[in-house]
Amino acid sequence: MGKSNDSAPAPPDPVATANAQAAANSAAVRESALMNQIGQNTPYGSLFYTGEIGSPDRAVNTTLAPAQQAMLDQQNAASLQYGQIANNQLGVVADQFSSPVDFSSVGPAPQAGQGAWQNSYDALVARNQPRADRERDAMMTRLSNQGLDAGSAAYAAATDEFNRGQTDFGLAAQQAAMAQQAQQYSLESAAYNQARNDLMAQRNQPLNELAALASGQQIQNPAFQGQSNYSVGAAPIADAIYGNYQGQMNAFNQNQANNAANRQGLYDLLGTAAMAGGMTYGGPGWGVN
Repeated sequence: MGKSNDSAPAPPDPVATANAQAAANSAAVRESALMNQIGQNTPYGSLFYTGEIGSPDRAVNTTLAPAQQAMLDQQNAASLQYGQIANNQLGVVADQFSSPVDFSSVGPAPQAGQGAWQNSYDALVARNQPRADRERDAMMTRLSNQGLDAGSAAYAAATDEFNRGQTDFGLAAQQAAMAQQAQQYSLESAAYNQARNDLMAQRNQPLNELAALASGQQIQNPAFQGQSNYSVGAAPIADAIYGNYQGQMNAFNQNQANNAANRQGLYDLLGTAAMAGGMTYGGPGWGVN
């Protein structure tokens, strides 16, 4: 029988295996990038890639169509001019914005106080008083002509009806005074707010002009279509290396087991042969004088 190989296969070098897998991963990334980075062209511009994948100069570039580029150049020139005008105007109105808005010229805010209501009520009562006096005098004359004195029921009923009329007028005058008070407060508030708004408009107008000068219509960048994302799987280099090593180890172990089994079988045969030879040589009567 030939001499068996008792040496186990050498394990893979982990550094070399890692480097091989890293190279496969890098190649897969590059291939995926090449598949995904697709240039595009639209009526408004184009998109393309430059530089080596993974290098610092790798870039995605957008180029406008000639008409769009001309519009952008004009807009940039206009924006520069607007900016210069805005800066000049800002220098003129800078002092205006260095202090807070002064509302002192507007005066205090209107108040819906009791005085306004009282004035309205007094005016209504004073206006009605001559008519009330005439009606009372006419009633007294009528009662006197009818011969009714102050103690009679008819006299009491007439005066009571007159007094109820005056009370109803007083209640109506109070409601009217409240309405006039509310109307007066509303008018005064509107005038007050308008005066404040006028001051704010004067304050904000230069700012609005500056904002209009500083802004402008923007050129619309080309709208590119979303691209599909493709992925290239890296080759399983490490798995293949370690799988191959495991296969070699399995074969080695199997070979070792087979060799052990063969040796054991040989030992068994030799033992059986030795026993058989001993029995033949040392048969009955062997060694007896």
